[in-house]
Amino acid sequence: MVACVARFEGRDNDAIRRMAEESPPQQPEGISRVMVLPDGNERLFITFFESRDAVAAADARFEAMGNEISEDIRGRRTSVEAFDVPYEGLPT
Repeated sequence: MVACVARFEGRDNDAIRRMAEESPPQQPEGISRVMVLPDGNERLFITFFESRDAVAAADARFEAMGNEISEDIRGRRTSVEAFDVPYEGLPT
């Protein structure tokens, strides 16, 4: 599994929540889960994929989403990183 972490700044969480509820954008293929973690004026969008190939295949759709969703709603993307997830599970 791979976690793609994109950091955005400049918008409040209510704008993100309204967009997700009212007119969610078409997500790239291959996503297994998405999480949004607020941190003051910043947000981390964590998107989980099964492989790095799936992350690479989603790049074009993520770029298109940047053109479709105005910066005043999504904020400004400041970084993107991909991490291999060595373990995922629930406590026993």
